[in-house]
Amino acid sequence: MTVSIVTRVLCTFVVLGVVFAMQAPRSRAETQDWEYGAFGCGHAEQHDQYQESKPRSGKGNCCNGEDCRPVKARLEDDGSWSVWIPEFRLWILVPDFAVGEPDRFGDGRSHVCSTRPMATLPLFHIFCFSPTGSKS
Repeated sequence: MTVSIVTRVLCTFVVLGVVFAMQAPRSRAETQDWEYGAFGCGHAEQHDQYQESKPRSGKGNCCNGEDCRPVKARLEDDGSWSVWIPEFRLWILVPDFAVGEPDRFGDGRSHVCSTRPMATLPLFHIFCFSPTGSKS
């Protein structure tokens, strides 16, 4: 009986080790394959600054821990801003209330805080946006 229990425990650890070993390379590959502006991509670089970011209304916080990231943005002919959301493969118009201080994070990139883009969930909301100050 003791040998059987020890064997089962060892087998469990071996199986878990193999599972983790198989998942680790995939995670690294997924990180490398992220498109600029994808949800969560680049958040860690500016996390502390995102946590301090407030919407223009001054109420609440723009960041919930993973929703802010650098993005491709463009200035439209009418003066409004749009951001490229890779998950939708679309340029999304930034609402006026969300547009904040240009280059807020001092890196020359545009940044957005939004809900998670999901094709199955039609609701998408931009909380805060910091433009570069020029087309990017």
